[in-house]
Amino acid sequence: MAFRNILISLVIVILLSLFFFIADYRDKISNAEITRQQLSLLEILDPVTDTDERLTQLLDNGNEQAWIHLAKHHANASASTAFELGEYYLKQMQVSAAQLWYEVAIRQQYVAARLALANIYFDQHQYADIKPLLLPIMGNERALALLYKLALQQGELSFIQTYKNKLAHGENAEFYNELEQFSVFSQHREETSDYNSTCSINVQLFATNLAGLRHGKALSSAFEQHKLAKYICVKTPKYIPAEVVNCQHLPTDKIRCDASQWLQRSDINSRYLGVIVEQGGANVDNGIMYIDQQDNLDVLVHELSHFIGFVDEYPLPRQHQKCHQLQQTPFAHNLVVLGKYYQGERGTLRENILLQLPWRSLIKDSTPILSRHPQGWKLGTPAEHNDEIGMFATNSCNSKRDTQAFKPLAQRTKLEYFELDFPAIYLNIFKLDPKRYLMPSYHFNISRDLVGQGEYIKASEVLQVTLFD
Repeated sequence: MAFRNILISLVIVILLSLFFFIADYRDKISNAEITRQQLSLLEILDPVTDTDERLTQLLDNGNEQAWIHLAKHHANASASTAFELGEYYLKQMQVSAAQLWYEVAIRQQYVAARLALANIYFDQHQYADIKPLLLPIMGNERALALLYKLALQQGELSFIQTYKNKLAHGENAEFYNELEQFSVFSQHREETSDYNSTCSINVQLFATNLAGLRHGKALSSAFEQHKLAKYICVKTPKYIPAEVVNCQHLPTDKIRCDASQWLQRSDINSRYLGVIVEQGGANVDNGIMYIDQQDNLDVLVHELSHFIGFVDEYPLPRQHQKCHQLQQTPFAHNLVVLGKYYQGERGTLRENILLQLPWRSLIKDSTPILSRHPQGWKLGTPAEHNDEIGMFATNSCNSKRDTQAFKPLAQRTKLEYFELDFPAIYLNIFKLDPKRYLMPSYHFNISRDLVGQGEYIKASEVLQVTLFD
């Protein structure tokens, strides 16, 4: 009997000790003080609650510090915990820490961690590190989609064609349809000409990666609501590999690419091209517009206006040919370059000067364009007429020269600052003679670059078959 009592007492002591032991270790977990060895012992002695449950409880209680501490001890034995740590640090913008825990999860064959790490590598332009992660799980539809994103980035046309049927099914079907809209699978396919469609001017966009294609589509959709969309159609972008357009500019320079390669495309029926690259300064080079993936609708409208004959109203480069001499004939809808001072009879001078202005019919007879000056007559509409259409000095050409650039309006416009409006008056001027100051088609760019390569016969042939005058 005495032995039995002793045994019961011993059991009670052991149970109480175990209870206090477990309670103490639980407190250590809550206070983020438990060690890895203590956690291992707790898992043996407390089979009722496992570590995954404890982690869930810590999150439910909002004890983030304790959760991180416990998760780090548990991650080497739990792929899902390692992945959750990676997700946590990624949300905190601690990318290096996120990568470390994704790698821990990958060593435990956790597929989602491969995808997450591959996305980080893509954002960091570590393209060479992506395939080793994703090729072993290529049967995973998300992995295949990311490999396609990589193939578009790197111009891997063979991969794009090889796996397109696989991409077309399952959860990637919508993605496949998107790529098909961007002509990813049908490059060089000849199309029926639609140049004479609703718009007098057509611009075919191209982009060198998926982000650029999506950005171009968003821009073209937004442009449809702009007042210029009545005259300019911006087509859904098509894919072209970056190595084909062969752009050589620095990220901070104006975008410059090899135009001769466009000779190989048989799927273009537009007068103008718009090329979207990752980085670079937006500009229009004759028949080709260049923008980057950060440029917004304001930039697009500004650049498109150059195609239809509008010139920048901010300072042009010093070497710009239009600023070095008086114009012989008008060359733009919104700008003339004329002398600053004149001598002679005012009425005759006014009549001759107006002949140089594309917007002359919109200037009222009562609006002056000449005023008295010690050198005779100074060209320009006085400030008291700033709310009228006239001749107002602009910064396009260096004012230290004997020539001066003039525009129709006193206020600043989108031709000077992207964020400003495109004036309705400018549209009225454009409609007076909509095709007079159009940029040459992109074939001019092809011909010019072929000349630079010594391909004189090809250069001549390109211009001879151009569909747009």
